[in-house]
Amino acid sequence: MMGYDRPLNEFFLQLWDDAPGAEAEEPAYSSLDEPAADWRDIATVVRQLEELDVPVPRSMIDAVVADGVQRAGNRIVEHAPDGRATELSA
Repeated sequence: MMGYDRPLNEFFLQLWDDAPGAEAEEPAYSSLDEPAADWRDIATVVRQLEELDVPVPRSMIDAVVADGVQRAGNRIVEHAPDGRATELSA
Protein backbone atom coordinates (compact mmCIF):
# COMPACT_ATOMS: atom_id res chain seq x y z
CA MET A 1 0.00 0.00 0.00
CA MET A 2 1.31 3.43 -0.84
CA GLY A 3 -0.20 6.84 -1.05
CA TYR A 4 -0.13 10.47 -0.09
CA ASP A 5 -0.72 11.64 3.48
CA ARG A 6 -2.33 15.10 3.47
CA PRO A 7 -1.70 16.05 7.12
CA LEU A 8 1.98 15.10 6.88
CA ASN A 9 2.29 16.32 3.26
CA GLU A 10 4.37 13.30 2.31
CA PHE A 11 4.12 9.92 0.66
CA PHE A 12 3.98 6.65 2.56
CA LEU A 13 4.67 2.99 1.89
CA GLN A 14 3.52 -0.09 3.78
CA LEU A 15 4.13 -3.68 2.77
CA TRP A 16 2.29 -6.63 4.26
CA ASP A 17 3.46 -10.24 4.22
CA ASP A 18 0.51 -12.30 3.03
CA ALA A 19 2.33 -15.64 3.12
CA PRO A 20 0.58 -18.44 5.02
CA GLY A 21 1.33 -18.14 8.72
CA ALA A 22 2.57 -14.55 8.46
CA GLU A 23 1.54 -12.09 11.18
CA ALA A 24 -1.00 -9.79 9.53
CA GLU A 25 -1.45 -7.26 12.37
CA GLU A 26 1.71 -5.32 11.57
CA PRO A 27 3.20 -4.45 8.19
CA ALA A 28 6.42 -6.19 7.20
CA TYR A 29 7.70 -2.74 6.17
CA SER A 30 6.45 0.76 6.99
CA SER A 31 7.87 4.11 5.90
CA LEU A 32 6.96 5.35 9.40
CA ASP A 33 9.88 3.26 10.65
CA GLU A 34 12.26 5.43 8.59
CA PRO A 35 11.49 9.02 9.66
CA ALA A 36 14.88 10.31 8.47
CA ALA A 37 14.08 9.45 4.84
CA ASP A 38 12.62 12.21 2.65
CA TRP A 39 9.10 10.90 2.13
CA ARG A 40 8.09 14.18 0.47
CA ASP A 41 9.96 12.92 -2.61
CA ILE A 42 8.36 10.11 -4.64
CA ALA A 43 11.90 9.00 -5.57
CA THR A 44 12.28 7.80 -1.97
CA VAL A 45 9.25 5.54 -2.41
CA VAL A 46 10.49 4.24 -5.76
CA ARG A 47 13.98 3.62 -4.37
CA GLN A 48 12.58 1.70 -1.40
CA LEU A 49 10.38 -0.43 -3.66
CA GLU A 50 13.46 -1.26 -5.75
CA GLU A 51 15.53 -2.10 -2.66
CA LEU A 52 12.79 -4.42 -1.41
CA ASP A 53 12.37 -5.92 -4.92
CA VAL A 54 8.66 -5.04 -5.04
CA PRO A 55 7.45 -4.38 -8.58
CA VAL A 56 4.48 -2.04 -8.98
CA PRO A 57 2.78 -0.82 -12.14
CA ARG A 58 3.84 2.63 -13.33
CA SER A 59 0.17 3.66 -13.10
CA MET A 60 0.40 3.27 -9.32
CA ILE A 61 3.40 5.59 -9.04
CA ASP A 62 1.73 8.12 -11.36
CA ALA A 63 -1.52 8.03 -9.35
CA VAL A 64 0.27 8.59 -6.04
CA VAL A 65 2.21 11.52 -7.52
CA ALA A 66 -1.07 12.98 -8.83
CA ASP A 67 -2.59 12.61 -5.35
CA GLY A 68 0.34 14.58 -3.94
CA VAL A 69 -0.01 17.34 -6.53
CA GLN A 70 -3.77 17.55 -5.94
CA ARG A 71 -3.39 17.03 -2.17
CA ALA A 72 -5.88 14.17 -2.43
CA GLY A 73 -6.09 11.61 0.31
CA ASN A 74 -8.17 8.64 1.40
CA ARG A 75 -8.41 7.25 -2.13
CA ILE A 76 -8.35 3.51 -2.55
CA VAL A 77 -7.36 2.37 -6.03
CA GLU A 78 -6.42 -1.12 -7.09
CA HIS A 79 -3.69 -1.25 -9.76
CA ALA A 80 -3.32 -4.32 -11.97
CA PRO A 81 0.10 -5.33 -13.31
CA ASP A 82 -1.01 -4.33 -16.82
CA GLY A 83 -1.66 -0.75 -15.66
CA ARG A 84 -5.44 -0.93 -15.35
CA ALA A 85 -6.69 0.93 -12.29
CA THR A 86 -9.99 0.50 -10.47
CA GLU A 87 -11.02 3.17 -8.00
CA LEU A 88 -12.65 1.48 -5.01
CA SER A 89 -13.34 4.65 -3.01
CA ALA A 90 -12.58 8.33 -3.14
